[in-house]
Amino acid sequence: MRFFLNDSLNRIDMKNLNWFFLVVILLQACALNKSVVPTGQYFGELPCADCPGINYSLSLNKDFTYTEATRYQGREASEFLDSGKYELIDDTIVTLTSKPEHAGLKQFVAKDNQLFILDLEGNPIESSYASWYILTKEKPSAQVNSQLNASWELQLINDIPVVVDRELPYLELQLNNDRFSGFGGCNRINGPVRQDGPTLKFGMIIATKMACPDLETETQFLELLNNRTWGYKIEGSNLVLTDGNEQLVFTQKE
Repeated sequence: MRFFLNDSLNRIDMKNLNWFFLVVILLQACALNKSVVPTGQYFGELPCADCPGINYSLSLNKDFTYTEATRYQGREASEFLDSGKYELIDDTIVTLTSKPEHAGLKQFVAKDNQLFILDLEGNPIESSYASWYILTKEKPSAQVNSQLNASWELQLINDIPVVVDRELPYLELQLNNDRFSGFGGCNRINGPVRQDGPTLKFGMIIATKMACPDLETETQFLELLNNRTWGYKIEGSNLVLTDGNEQLVFTQKE
């Protein structure tokens, strides 16, 4: 009788144990399938057709509400604020559902703590400005290194001296306006540039169309700057730009 009772209790304990393991497995499966919502505040500087740039920030909250702020650089108007609700599709697509259909800045791809802005049709942006349509959690530096706001004459490209018949190529940085101008060796150049901490981020360069017998140096110089991000350091009267693979060395122009 005692043996029968013990056997029955053992079977009940095993049954309860099986139920316990089943519940644990189900909870783990739910945890694995749970979406990771990309909450936090994201920042970026967007291209602007008639101003130096657009300061943009987007805050995604845990309750699936958002707040965005937009400020046009060089204009007296204060920043524009908007808020609403968003949804997460397939764990990666953030859609600001409170905005009208086909509105700008409505859809984003969340990846690696960044938001990649999609175009009006919901497709990745593939223009020459694509790198400007990425929002990060790192707030842009509001402090411009005043030493950079000068004219810098190009001396070396990857340790090779720049030799030209005419005036040396140079850059004139105007970082308070996020712009630069200069000379490529034949043509006048200008475009957007932004200091972000220890880096300088150049946008698409615009150049005049002068005809010169030797454009090799200018072509190489512009290709290295166009839509590129460079780390910088100032060494005495020299400005050194490097991206880990290539290097440009300038001296301050008198």
